[in-house]
Amino acid sequence: MAKTYFDQITASPAVLAEFLASIPALETPWDEAFQRTYCAACSAENCDAENCPHQAERNSPAWFLAQEVVDSGNDPLR
Repeated sequence: MAKTYFDQITASPAVLAEFLASIPALETPWDEAFQRTYCAACSAENCDAENCPHQAERNSPAWFLAQEVVDSGNDPLR
């Protein structure tokens, strides 16, 4: 059987994250999860992209894909 695009982009978490990051989108599951995880409890007054103490996780599909599923996988945004 020939290799499919699915096979190629799911070869590893890193490859999948790179593919997801290449899709232009204003709102993504990883941004929403980041906001809930870090921004909801952040006390910084001016926490933009340059000043964020969690820069490595910001806008990162790889960070999102590494998060533990806490609701049996029913909704990754809860």
